Amino acid sequence: MSKGTQLWPGDRMREFFSAHIRRETSLDEVGAKRLAEALTKAVNRMLVWEMPAAPQPAAAAEKTEVTKRHARAENFNPYLFSAIVVLAKQGREGLIKRLQEIKSAEHLRAFAEAQHVPVDAKLRKLDDIRKAIVAAVEQRLADRKAAAS
Repeated sequence: MSKGTQLWPGDRMREFFSAHIRRETSLDEVGAKRLAEALTKAVNRMLVWEMPAAPQPAAAAEKTEVTKRHARAENFNPYLFSAIVVLAKQGREGLIKRLQEIKSAEHLRAFAEAQHVPVDAKLRKLDDIRKAIVAAVEQRLADRKAAAS
């Protein structure tokens, strides 16, 4: 048997109840929300094995500039490779070559943030951001080696 997910009172529990209520009853939106809220208040915690898919509201069709930007960023996986591992195994040139695969400044910043590598926000050119990432990763690797000795 697989391990379940523990839900505490809050948004996730409310969403869980709302999804089940909408799927299994014919209550209107207001009634479903009231029942989900009442159940969330009545339950301290629960263990669930399957989270229902949340329904997409009609108002979500309109995207703001922020959500459009997030949608573009979602197509990029900042954990595609580990910068530390690439630097340790393939050296500086190997890391630069892998960073060349990332074609957007937004994606480079997301990569740096996900890899816990500080990059100056003032940098705009792709090559400058890549150089800053390489320098920060080199420093991080040096710090790790120094701490291990």
